[in-house]
Amino acid sequence: MAGNTNTPSKPKVGVMAPPADFPFPFPAYDIQKDFMRNLFQSLEEEKLGIFESPTGTGKSLSLICGALTWLRDHNTHYKAELQRKIEEGSATVDNDNDPDWFSAATKRIEEQEEVRKYREELLALQKQEERVKALKERRQVIKRSKIKKIDDDFAELFRDLHQVSEEVRRELSAIGGVEPMSAEESEWLLDDYHSDDEGENKYKKDKEEEEEEKGCLKIYFCSRTHSQLSQFVREVQKTVFGEDTRVVSLASRQNLCINEAVSKLHNMSLINDRCLELQKGKKGQATKCEGDGTVSKKKKSSAGCPYYKQTAVDGLADQLLLEVQDIEQMVGLGRKTKGCPYYASRYAVKDAQLVVLPYNTLLHKGTREACQIRLKGNIVIVDEAHNLLETIANIHSVYISHGQLSGARAQLSQYLVRYSKRLSPKNLLYIKQIHFFINALMKLLSGGTQSIGAMNNNSNKGPAAGNQSSNSRMLTVPVFLAETLTDNLNIFKLIQYIEQSKIAHKLHSFSQKFEGTVKVHQVQKQSSSSTSAFLAKMASQKNNNNPKENQQPTPESPKTEKPVKQEEEEEEEVVMGSPLMQITEFLRALLQASKDGRIIVTVGPTARKSSLKYLLLNPASHFHDIVKECRSVIVAGGTMRPVSEFRNQLFLSAGATPERIHEFSCGHVVPGEQIMPISLNEGPTSVTLDFTYQHRKDPKVLDELGRVIANVCNVVPGGLVCFLPSYEYEQYIFNHFTTTGVISRLSAKKKIFREPKKSSQLDSVLNEYAKTVRLSATNTTGITGSLLFSVVGGKMSEGINFSDNLGRCVIMVGLPYPNTHSPELKEKMQYLNKNVSPGPDGRPAGSVFYENLCFKAVNQSIGRAIRHRNDYASILLLDHRYSRPSSVQALPEWISKHLRMCPKFGQAFGLVRKFFADKKTTAT
Repeated sequence: MAGNTNTPSKPKVGVMAPPADFPFPFPAYDIQKDFMRNLFQSLEEEKLGIFESPTGTGKSLSLICGALTWLRDHNTHYKAELQRKIEEGSATVDNDNDPDWFSAATKRIEEQEEVRKYREELLALQKQEERVKALKERRQVIKRSKIKKIDDDFAELFRDLHQVSEEVRRELSAIGGVEPMSAEESEWLLDDYHSDDEGENKYKKDKEEEEEEKGCLKIYFCSRTHSQLSQFVREVQKTVFGEDTRVVSLASRQNLCINEAVSKLHNMSLINDRCLELQKGKKGQATKCEGDGTVSKKKKSSAGCPYYKQTAVDGLADQLLLEVQDIEQMVGLGRKTKGCPYYASRYAVKDAQLVVLPYNTLLHKGTREACQIRLKGNIVIVDEAHNLLETIANIHSVYISHGQLSGARAQLSQYLVRYSKRLSPKNLLYIKQIHFFINALMKLLSGGTQSIGAMNNNSNKGPAAGNQSSNSRMLTVPVFLAETLTDNLNIFKLIQYIEQSKIAHKLHSFSQKFEGTVKVHQVQKQSSSSTSAFLAKMASQKNNNNPKENQQPTPESPKTEKPVKQEEEEEEEVVMGSPLMQITEFLRALLQASKDGRIIVTVGPTARKSSLKYLLLNPASHFHDIVKECRSVIVAGGTMRPVSEFRNQLFLSAGATPERIHEFSCGHVVPGEQIMPISLNEGPTSVTLDFTYQHRKDPKVLDELGRVIANVCNVVPGGLVCFLPSYEYEQYIFNHFTTTGVISRLSAKKKIFREPKKSSQLDSVLNEYAKTVRLSATNTTGITGSLLFSVVGGKMSEGINFSDNLGRCVIMVGLPYPNTHSPELKEKMQYLNKNVSPGPDGRPAGSVFYENLCFKAVNQSIGRAIRHRNDYASILLLDHRYSRPSSVQALPEWISKHLRMCPKFGQAFGLVRKFFADKKTTAT
């Protein structure tokens, strides 16, 4: 797999050497030049690269300039090579004097075919370039406006004809003894599903046609959040590549929808469903759900989405190719041109050179195909890849609550009652199979005597147990299918039916009509008793729609529509357009190789607390296609250690060969004298700083921690961030410090802040924290800055920059090892022990993985302070275990090579005091 075996018709071009200089927006550091040269070489040699560059070293710009320089040079070199091969092939065919006429004829045919392919590829590239050139010369396309108006007139005519035929259809239905349906309701009826084989062949044919479409070589750049992607696009705009590179950003409807009637739904599933409904030209709902849960009448919206017009969308897609736009700019341009940015960006992908997209879109195969992302022969760059393995596992792990199951069952039951006489036998067969599958899962979660007796009660031990009356057990997929008696179902055909029939979307529209709102816990409450309540409501709805039968509609009681307060306090259910969509994802997970996943069955004290979860153990199984099809894959991050995890669990497990993997790591741009990392074993009164699980709540240890922080606050100016292993432990320490008076002592020097659990409160806390740091430089109250108690792995341990005075010191309290009682962690470690080779020191792969989880979290947290070349900060690692050689090796090189081992507090305190005194002297 060392080479690209996916495009045999392409000519083999000579290897290009990296240029002497890269077009950087400012003079590049040596480490940035090394980064770009290694990146250029990896792309040219079709390598799988693991790149580590500490935060603050200009990693994003290095990725942009290195990758786009290679793309520019490759395109020029490749076209020249195509032209040369065409000329050589033509000359060989013309001057063939081989005496063996048969061999000569065969060879001539092969060469002619090869030349033909080269000509086609060159012509396709030239046509694409000419099209883009023409777009630049005329930025506004006007021609299709008249045609579109004609199309709209015809559409209006067909709608009128449809209304006429609707009356005829009603009469025919009445004669047949079947209750007539409205035009809106007929949209919910499933089309006849004639043959599985024909549907499958059509599905394959569509996929083959899509694969035949060709575009230019692309670089797919993905990162974790939309804000990081927007920042990356703004960096592209700063470079010379911002003028000529065709860049397109992909995002969800939640980020790109400009139809306020849709975007105000906020929930992603509801937004997606409503968008798809509007594309069919359907009118809006006749009811709406208020904030208190009541259902009220509303005006029907106009048919279709006003922004989903082909001319406007195509015009916007062309504009996106002409000028680099981030997500916010795309939305603004969409509002200006009245075109949908969501679909315009997808139409522009084919002609784009750089496609910017979030993790989920690239890593999930179904989403990738829906967005028409072609991996074959292209390049993938994954930034912020330090948690890539966990991200892949999370994307493909599926959680289903009992409420979602009961909601889907109720919807299916109600749908069958309404339409069973109108559905074809094939539709009825598959719906009943889905219904049987859901019933089987609910029976498993009902906690029957036999199931509970077989359950593993280890989850009740330790802090991970949560509710003491919950029972969890881990099942392999075959055992799960056998216990639920669903091993005789053809899951592949069931998924195919759900996708092609679009039953999940139709159920959503159907339930919206009769439920008014789609909240899983409300549906569950009705279905837990029986279906009769819903049927009565449906009958009432039907009577209300027929004034001849019921002249006085019965109003819905606001009291009955309000969700029970106790239910809201117990659990915040996820609002979904259709619970069946989540069940479909669960079915897909069951098709994976049995050894790659497990099913966690949790039976709670109540049905609402019972759930199923498919746990993916082998993320490489979903990275295999990316490694196999792409020309090159680059994973980059500020902290990629341990590199062996990416090498073994990602690339090698996905089928790569060792010689194809290229590793690069650079130091920090910050000089060593501007950082002061210290490992501290003891506090001021010689109490060992031992934050292992057995001693972390020892009052002596906590008192010693308070003394360390109080002393450090006396000498550290500006902001100080103290990271703790968990929210629970942060709360425990804060309570202890409050009781013992430590908080009062700390408040004399620093204003105290705590990381909030709610994301909505994060900005206000950070703003107040920064404001206090700024004001402390001039006030006379004795306050020297801010102290923030934060949580490792929380909202502030990644993506938040505490640069300059905002983070002059970072304190790490203990080592944030995961909970060993977690059944998921245990199963993952057992899987790695069986399937992955041991570490370099001979330790089992599961133990190495467990250690890596801890130090990846540590490295992310301590990297919050140093953000640029002129920044400086101290880093205090408070735990005697940090002095172990294995711990030092797990730290980033730019930290470990400057780390000071301090058994006693006096030595550490002296180093910190001198460090900041020297910086103050230098500044003055």
